[in-house]
Amino acid sequence: MNQDKIYIFKKLADVDKLSHAYLFFGEASERKIIFALSLANYLENKEFKLLEKNILEECFVISPDEKGIIGIDESKKIGSFLYQKPVLSKKRTVIIKDADSLTPEAQNATLKIVEDSPEGSLLIFIAKDESSLLPPLASRLQKIYFPETAAPKKADASILKMGLEEIIEKDRINEYFESLIAELRKDPVKNISKLKEALKRLTLIKRFNTNKKLQLKCLSRF
Repeated sequence: MNQDKIYIFKKLADVDKLSHAYLFFGEASERKIIFALSLANYLENKEFKLLEKNILEECFVISPDEKGIIGIDESKKIGSFLYQKPVLSKKRTVIIKDADSLTPEAQNATLKIVEDSPEGSLLIFIAKDESSLLPPLASRLQKIYFPETAAPKKADASILKMGLEEIIEKDRINEYFESLIAELRKDPVKNISKLKEALKRLTLIKRFNTNKKLQLKCLSRF
């Protein structure tokens, strides 16, 4: 699992700053589920790992039925589970696998839960793409992108010494971001805020083809 994500989520959990609802999206399907279950285990048992038998008292996993859908009846179970107060964990967690299988009616019902989430609840949607969900629901979820596993990049000291205009002029923005992230990862505790921001900006560039220059300038002000 991505150590940066683990560190960030553990820190958020420790200070009770987790969002009440997330969308884990991207191509790495199995890793998203493992991460979500490991987070639930951390909240309940202070161990960020997948349990062998996956028995968690305060975690409820929802999957599509034999028809490949998650209907309104399942969404009602989400509310019933989350509106009970956690006892063994900091939060009661619901993980929705293949969230793109939620029917429109189920999404609307789940939206009401997201909008009025009870204290001590955590809802994690697992999907391949954020466009899988209806806009009203997707807009209320904090989105976390899970890319395919790739070999870690090494920092290029020369590009890190370049000025902003030179990086733009030579069209080395992607390389700059990758080198900066590699450098920040050498001390993720000290650099947590900037590392998180750099990862977010690089994801916007690679995943959504956003304006590279704008993302670089935004990061330089951070």
